[in-house]
Amino acid sequence: MTPQIEQALAMIHPGMAISLGGGRHMQQLADAIVASALANIRVNSPSELTLAYCQQIGLAVSPALTHYDIAFDGCDGCDAQFNLLKSNGGIFTYERLVAQASQAYVILTSADKVTPILAATIPLTIEALDAAAPAVAAVAGHYSCTWQRRVATTYMGYTRTRDGNGLYDLTASNWRNIARIAAALTAIPGVVATSYCPQLATTVLSEAADGSVVAMNRG
Repeated sequence: MTPQIEQALAMIHPGMAISLGGGRHMQQLADAIVASALANIRVNSPSELTLAYCQQIGLAVSPALTHYDIAFDGCDGCDAQFNLLKSNGGIFTYERLVAQASQAYVILTSADKVTPILAATIPLTIEALDAAAPAVAAVAGHYSCTWQRRVATTYMGYTRTRDGNGLYDLTASNWRNIARIAAALTAIPGVVATSYCPQLATTVLSEAADGSVVAMNRG
């Protein structure tokens, strides 16, 4: 068990309702919960894959949960103000719903993803109805961004969310204006959400290459 997973596990207490997000770290934390034999832990996840994994290893899965004592997740980028980009996994709409329903939202990430300003190497991703694509393109052009609709890697078509919506990736030379861009996109009818999550995390557990962990707490 890594020090990062150990610190996350120490935040979980018997009887808690928790959420585990998507990715490798979340499966590792699920394994650690099973090994710790914490009693009466109820688990849900915004990730269908994580939920299936939790069921597979014997955790008590509760898909009907609407409130969480603590939620854990990863991110693609985090800045000094605890603003997050959660673009690559494409499940940010559900991740944001979980975060809003949680007393604490803890991010497990690597130290290279924590930067003073969100890295421009990470796209700003939008979940939207197909009909919203022209308006998304117009906003992207207005802010000198390039954009493309995300293409599936396992079949000849576009990536779609579990609700059947498209994913659109915007890139820019920098993300200094990301809050304004995200607000303009969110105002478009048919846009469900963006992957920009302002001040969503309450704690960030940042893991360095040597395995050491720095815990950063907002406020």
